[in-house]
Amino acid sequence: MEKIFKALGERTRLEILLLISLNPNICLCHIEECFHLSNSNLSRHLKELESSELVMTFKLSKWKHYQLSPLGKQIVELIKAIDNENLYQQVSKLNLLLNKELPC
Repeated sequence: MEKIFKALGERTRLEILLLISLNPNICLCHIEECFHLSNSNLSRHLKELESSELVMTFKLSKWKHYQLSPLGKQIVELIKAIDNENLYQQVSKLNLLLNKELPC
């Protein structure tokens, strides 16, 4: 449980988790497009979410994709229920800006 709270304790990871919830099977390149982070920072955040078992990864050809785990889905529902900062709405707006035509 400590890993889950650690993963959710950082706003960027929380936003990434919510973005993945809006885009089942989202490709790494789409996440990179939304979060202007260095590759190492983004990789660290995604590894933290994966090690806390909130997201799962798989490869399609050469691209890495992310999806919520069953636990991740439950956590997102809880976040949406208690979201008094409207974080979910903010990430939803960010999601609209995604370029769906990336090479993956």
